Amino acid sequence: MGPTSRGPVTATELKAEMERRLAEDLEYRAKVERLEAERVRQLRATEAPVVEDLAGAGIDVSTVWDLRKRPESRAVAIPILLNHLTRDYPDGVLEGVGQGLDDRTARDRWRELKDLYLRTERPVVRDRLAAALSDCAVKRHYEDLLALLANTDLGDTRIYFLRPVNRIGNRMSPGAGRAVVESWTDDPVLGKEASAILNGRGPND
Repeated sequence: MGPTSRGPVTATELKAEMERRLAEDLEYRAKVERLEAERVRQLRATEAPVVEDLAGAGIDVSTVWDLRKRPESRAVAIPILLNHLTRDYPDGVLEGVGQGLDDRTARDRWRELKDLYLRTERPVVRDRLAAALSDCAVKRHYEDLLALLANTDLGDTRIYFLRPVNRIGNRMSPGAGRAVVESWTDDPVLGKEASAILNGRGPND
């Protein structure tokens, strides 16, 4: 009985079928591997200007994604990454550039990160900047976090700010951060994450 006769195929079923074909169909697996190799080749060629600028600063990586393996290089890399994050790269490159900013050494560039976050029209850039802001936020950024949470134009990227608001707010005054998070539990965008935080669940639970 085919998928149509028993209703829509779920994402889990599609994944299982792909894994089965990869394991059993050598021709299909070879085709998938060729396509993936070509995708990676094109991505490397497109991100070459970023990699070259990093090399010029003494950071030798074959791809910007390798910065996660070089935590000691982040402070030097961050101004280079911010420069390239404003350029017209494909999303795959911008995501790699943005993940390099997700480090506490970016804290001194909070204002620059925030301004670019508010200004960008690229969803992938906004997502990565929200993650970076969330990771490096400390007490002096608390009011900024509250303002960003309230800015509905920023869409679902505001989810990143709930956990630092909870953490920092509670340290400033017992229960203060939790009270803010509670105020978002009925929100259609932030409600699920807010409830998870209040129930003590991690971001991937």
